[in-house]
Amino acid sequence: MNTIKTYLSIVAGAALLLLSGCKSQTAEEAYQACLEAEKNYNAAAEKLSKAAKDGTLTAELETSLTEESNALFEGAKATFSHFFEEHINTAYAQKIFSESRWVRRLNQDQLEAVVKKVEDATFKETEVFKNAADRLKYMKMSSVGNPYINIISRDTIGNQVELAQFVGKGKYVLIDFWASWCPDCRKEMPDVVELYNQFKDKDFEMIGYSLDREEDAWKKGINDLNITWAQMSDLSYWNSPGVQFYSVQWIPTNILIDPDGKIIARGLSVEDLKLKLNELL
Repeated sequence: MNTIKTYLSIVAGAALLLLSGCKSQTAEEAYQACLEAEKNYNAAAEKLSKAAKDGTLTAELETSLTEESNALFEGAKATFSHFFEEHINTAYAQKIFSESRWVRRLNQDQLEAVVKKVEDATFKETEVFKNAADRLKYMKMSSVGNPYINIISRDTIGNQVELAQFVGKGKYVLIDFWASWCPDCRKEMPDVVELYNQFKDKDFEMIGYSLDREEDAWKKGINDLNITWAQMSDLSYWNSPGVQFYSVQWIPTNILIDPDGKIIARGLSVEDLKLKLNELL
């Protein structure tokens, strides 16, 4: 673990050195730094995936590679964020902002810093900028401490279902964003099933919100993974309204709501959820 901490310190230090020199870079040079950071992250993620596929992924190696990948992911986000913040009023950066998937990966503070820097009146009128501003609005609305946002969707037999049917009934409610096509969702689902069974009789309720596109695949996933809690989906993939309302950037993602309808946690691991629910219940 000391090796991992040392590695993470090196990555963080390198990111700070990289960003400290960005102001003197041209937009093109700054973007090349972004591409290099993305390349390093992709290589680490591929290393983890390869080890899982060839059967060499021990628990210790998984921890090491996951932390390496996470550190490089955060470093890449910071590099892209700084590039956009410094150069967003150029046509070059605006084009990349319009196309790059890293825009959706920026956290609230990073996206807000970029949005505030935009001075180009023409760019402010584009759908790209308006979508980013809307995403920032929902990031703030769905952050911890704010009231929950209602979702109106459909259940597995096509009936209308609302999050409001579950919230405010004297229970803690967990929204679980997932999809049958998501490998990470399927991997963690047995632990989620165990968590639900442990707490379902203790003033706790869950509702799944699926990003599936095909109804049959969604229903099969529910059955295959032994999911017994309520489900909803618009079958609209990443265009699902619930994804926008809760600023979901990846799945699995969860949102924990208290009995008064206030968001009290989001994005917890299953283990952290267990600790939180044991504390609350």
